[in-house]
Amino acid sequence: MFTSIKASALVLLTLLLVGCGFQLRGGENLAPELQKIALVGDDKSQFYRLVSARLQRAGVELVSPGSGAPILSITGLGQTNTVASVNRFADALEYASRFGSRFTLDMPDESRQVFNVTFNRSFLDKSAQALASSREQQQMREQMESEAADQIVRQLNRLNF
Repeated sequence: MFTSIKASALVLLTLLLVGCGFQLRGGENLAPELQKIALVGDDKSQFYRLVSARLQRAGVELVSPGSGAPILSITGLGQTNTVASVNRFADALEYASRFGSRFTLDMPDESRQVFNVTFNRSFLDKSAQALASSREQQQMREQMESEAADQIVRQLNRLNF
């Protein structure tokens, strides 16, 4: 009796989750029009390789740009730093970094769609530990490239045609 109630509750909960459109993150199901994409950008950059890998993981077949498939053009990940706080000697203590990229999607017989991906992060200036500070900035950039590649696939996932 008790196990049948548990089983019924589990089935009911599963039906409620499926019925409301719940999907686990990372389970990208791109529109059928985006199952073949031509990816354009600096193919030697780490960011390009990350976007390519994320698209392939989402089930997208990457084709050459003249095949009539939608063209996804990505630019490199730009970074700007501004001083966020200073000490009493007017030396910079903390920086605010803004990472951003722009990508466009050109669908056959449709207008170009432009998307932006931006992230803000802060980091401390460790002038006494210059090597550690530069390594921290490099790790932060790699993390932002990974997050931006994930964000591109998520934004493509939201498109409806």
